Amino acid sequence: MPPGREDRRLHPNAAVNGGADLLSSLPEGILQHVLYFLPPHEAVRTSVLSRFWRDLWKSMTALRISDYGRWSSAADFNTFVNSLLLSRDRSPLREFEFCTYFHPQMQTDEYKDSDEVVRYVDMWIHHAFMCDVRVLKVIGMSLPRPMVLAHVPLIAKHLETLQLWSVLLDGCSMDFSRCERLEDLMMDDCRISAHRMVSKSLRRLRVCYCHFSHDTRTRISVPSLVSLRLDGNRGMTPFLETMPQLDRGLVRLGPTTALKDLDGSQTCVLLESLSNATDLELVTESRVTIFKQDLKWCPAFNKLKTLILSDWVLGRDIHALKVILQHAPILEKLILQLSDDHNYEIEMEESCSLVQKFLPSEHLKVFEVRCRKDDEMVGKLEKMLKACGITSITFSLQEP
Repeated sequence: MPPGREDRRLHPNAAVNGGADLLSSLPEGILQHVLYFLPPHEAVRTSVLSRFWRDLWKSMTALRISDYGRWSSAADFNTFVNSLLLSRDRSPLREFEFCTYFHPQMQTDEYKDSDEVVRYVDMWIHHAFMCDVRVLKVIGMSLPRPMVLAHVPLIAKHLETLQLWSVLLDGCSMDFSRCERLEDLMMDDCRISAHRMVSKSLRRLRVCYCHFSHDTRTRISVPSLVSLRLDGNRGMTPFLETMPQLDRGLVRLGPTTALKDLDGSQTCVLLESLSNATDLELVTESRVTIFKQDLKWCPAFNKLKTLILSDWVLGRDIHALKVILQHAPILEKLILQLSDDHNYEIEMEESCSLVQKFLPSEHLKVFEVRCRKDDEMVGKLEKMLKACGITSITFSLQEP
């Protein structure tokens, strides 16, 4: 090798001076941006390029550890992750994402390494918090038993976004009061047995296809929330405390919602806390729903402008529509979704009389009914509403 060639290649400005390593001539900020998009195992390999690259990866601002298929066992995978984190410096982390090791055998009783799969999860999360992580994503990959997050309140002063998949949340693990900057929380396919979830800073909450306890109703205290999505969860519907800043909400109850939901409580479980929303969607596939109980204490929806309802929310009783519309004085758009097996028992004249009394025609601009194209209820409902003087109805017909 000609004298001085190696020295030029090692220097960041070597490419500018005629060296071969053009990439190293870029500003370090740009190089860090390039490393941001590399999987960790590939970023580590850049250390063989030159001395300049040897330590650059150690200050990566994003770690996404998801390519578990490269390792033959949970122990090997854990060794790599531990070495990666121990070798890295303590510079701030913008994003840290990891999934646990997965092997098809884990779905059988013969798999003997289940403890090793989750052995270091708490340590990895703690390391991320020490590096002031802003976005944390934790994914449990089809574990033989649920991955427990932590039995103590999380302390992460810089955490802004938290995403959890297939994680067990119990005890204090849903106390986010010490995550002072946390604004986005997403939970998918998690098991939630905590009695209470607390966060003063949370702005957006999504809980989808999770399993709540069948014996205890989880209380959710998120007073700064502006967007809520509860979708397809099982177990007892959580009790929502006051959310004065809520703007948009979607609550979709699946067919396996616990029958204990109708527990005779003398208070609203959902509707009271949703009453400040301007955009609301209430959908259920279940014959026994918490909405039926909540309608007994229906609050005023003074800000509500758009409302989407499934017929099951009305408890199979179109009279319940009267209750809701009476409490939504500035509603502009109403969408009613009819299920395939509805069976309304209501007299035509009585229905017209009720509709005339409660429809806020001066504000309601859109009344859309979504149903099957061959639904015999279409004609009956259209005739009933037109007889009451409501002509601006749109029927959105769908193929069976």
